[in-house]
Amino acid sequence: MFFSLWLLASMLLDALTPPELNFYMIGPIIAPAAVITGLMYWLRVPALEFSLVSAAVWLVCEMAMEMITPKPLSPLMAVAAIAPLLLAGILLNVQHWRGSGRRSAPVPPKSITNLPASSDAMPSRRLL
Repeated sequence: MFFSLWLLASMLLDALTPPELNFYMIGPIIAPAAVITGLMYWLRVPALEFSLVSAAVWLVCEMAMEMITPKPLSPLMAVAAIAPLLLAGILLNVQHWRGSGRRSAPVPPKSITNLPASSDAMPSRRLL
């Protein structure tokens, strides 16, 4: 599955980038990202960590493509590379914001006197 996604992404990027940057240059650059993403999926990494790491790895791939291309890439490519990280950050902050409202009132600790079969006084310590 990830091999197919790697091949599809390589061909799509080949069509979207300048002619000087071809499939044979793009493929090896994004191969580590496809392998890392596939390995994390196989290890069943939680969804939040999976999305953050995948977005970061794909951003690194875009930076590597920018370094090897003879012509500068479109600013739209930079926006497309940063968008997954921004989206993951927004979702993480929204999730944290929604979770903080539920924990607003602390739960009071139970008193020892409210336990069944307990006396009102704490047992005294015996000195040996």
